[in-house]
Parts: sequence; C-alpha cells; structure tokens
Amino acid sequence: MKKTIAFLAALVMMASALAGCAGTAASGSASGSASASASASASASEPAHEPGLFIDNTKVENPGPILTIEGEEIPLDQYRFYYLRTLASVGGAENVIAMAGDQTEEVYTNLRDSATHSLKLSKVYRDFAAEKGVTVSDELLTELDNSIKQAKESLGEEEFKKSLEAQYFSSEEEYRAFMQDILLQQQVLIDVYGEDILNNVKENYVHVQHVLIPFETEQAASESTSGSESTAADHGAELAKAEEVLEKAKNGDDFAALMTEYSQDPGQPEEGYTFTKGYMVQEFEDASYALKEGEISDIVETSYGYHIIKRLPIDEENIKENLLQYVDSNMDTVLSADLQPKLDALDVQYGEYYDKIAPDTLY
Repeated sequence: MKKTIAFLAALVMMASALAGCAGTAASGSASGSASASASASASASEPAHEPGLFIDNTKVENPGPILTIEGEEIPLDQYRFYYLRTLASVGGAENVIAMAGDQTEEVYTNLRDSATHSLKLSKVYRDFAAEKGVTVSDELLTELDNSIKQAKESLGEEEFKKSLEAQYFSSEEEYRAFMQDILLQQQVLIDVYGEDILNNVKENYVHVQHVLIPFETEQAASESTSGSESTAADHGAELAKAEEVLEKAKNGDDFAALMTEYSQDPGQPEEGYTFTKGYMVQEFEDASYALKEGEISDIVETSYGYHIIKRLPIDEENIKENLLQYVDSNMDTVLSADLQPKLDALDVQYGEYYDKIAPDTLY
C-alpha cells in the first residue's frame, strides 16, 4: 500500500478527531474525503507575545508537568501544542473569550479537557499498538526524515523553524514525534481494523459513475440581464442533451465513453465516486441508493444540472488501497468497544498550573 507524507500539510489533529474514539466521516475515494486522522486545521495567527504560560501577565518559568498520564509527564510545550490547536479549531482566543460570556469557566474547562483527551488518546493508541504488535515501517520513518530534510533545504533553517512555530510546535523533535504518532495510529487502523472498515464500506456505501450536463447559469443570467426572456430556469438545451445521453446509455453504449464525451464534472475520477449517506446533494444520493448494481438512472435533476447515474459494484481493491479515507462515524461502535475502556482506565494526574490554562494565559 503506497502512503505518502506531505510536510506540514500532514499536520492534522491525530485520530483524536475520533470523538470518543469515533472517526471523522469520509465521503469516499477521490471525492474530497478525509483520512481517519484528518480534521480541519485552522491557520495560526501570530502570538501576542513569546510562547509560554502567563499568570497575571507574568511568564511562569519552569511550570513543571502540566499533567501526568500513566506516569508519563506532559510538559508545557507538549500540552501547549494540543491546547492551541484546539483553540484555533474553535476560532481562536479572541473569539472564544468574546463568546464565552457567563459560561467562561465551563468553556475554558472544555478546552482543557479536549486537549487532554487528545493526549490521552495518543497514549492509548501507542499502548494498543504495542499490544497488537503494530509498528511504523522503517520505510515510512525514512520517508518522514527525508520530508523534513527536503523542507529544510527548500525553506532554509530559519523559515523551517518558523513554519513549525506557526503550527505551535516548539521544536523539530516535537514535530517528528507528533508525525510518528499519526503514522502509528494510521497503521493501527489499517492493520487491526482493515477488515471492519472494508465491511462497513460494503454495507453502507455506493459506488457510482455519472454524466453531468450542467446548467449554463452564467449564460442564462447574462441573457436575462440583457433583456432576453431567457432565465436561469430555462434549461431546454441541457435537458435535450441529457435525454440524448440517457437514450444512448439505455441502449447499451459504453458508459465510460459517454462520460468522456458528455460529462462536465471536472472533479469526477475515472472510477467514479464511492460515498455514504450525507455527502452528496440529496437528489443525487437518493437516486444512487435506489439503483441496483449495473442499473442506470433516469435523468436526475440537482442544483448542478442533469445527471445520468450508473451504479457499480464496490471496488474492494480500491477500498483496501485507500482504507484511511473510509474511517467514518459508522466505525464508532467498533473503535469505541476497544479504545473507550482503555481511555476510561487511564490514571491522569493534574499539575499545579493545569487549571490556570486559558485562552488569555497560554500563548
């Protein structure tokens, strides 16, 4: 299975995006789906002042471990990364402070708990990987080292350091450790849960190709503005072309050839879309699920235009090659059964300054 590491683009909140061990939902191969560890990454703004914990506007020197998980001390720099990433994901310090209102303590506690959950889940994955004998291959570790080396050569040492700081990393070593955790978590999902992921796709996803005849909305709007009676709702020409395609498809013309000749969906991969419910416009989703394998729909109208859809069998080899794209909310039960008890059993001790951490104290 080919895997690649994109420098800094791979900075995603690990599989801790699995809320309570639940994966972020994926829309399927080549359709803008997310991996298991993927989540939205908010861009970092310049810190108000130097990194650190500030109490009454005075920097706390040597604050000691912020918390301890199963005897493993979590220093401020490590906790800071998770906390500031969590803070950025909800709009940043100014937004949180402004919106918290009379729920300040609750909001600030939730932020701390969310960052702590990410650290706890990372620990659980490491222990679970050791239990299952899962490791990151030397090939991937070498690829990670090479990506860092290439980034340094491309950016220069100073810009490389700034690029890490912009994502809240205190050092190259911290970045490397984070990436190794991501790779380990991904390998656990592949090695331990690969069959579950595949079965979930076979049960809950559809695989389709379609021909899209889009509405010429810009042209119609221009004609309307110039005084023509034509409006954006006049789609006779598009409908006629869709009917032509449908007739050819129903008469047995090669569907892939019809896609090449007629379809104007620039994002559709050659193999089509594999997706589950909630990721396509409703009309397209409903029509796709209503089809039997090998069946071709009538003309389906959506806000994008007219579609002629063909349902295909699930491509198991493609799924196996892209397993991480299909770790979705349907996997909650399977993952939680194994990981939630381990999370609940963790011994967590909180340091002296843990409760002092807030959007206006940690930078």
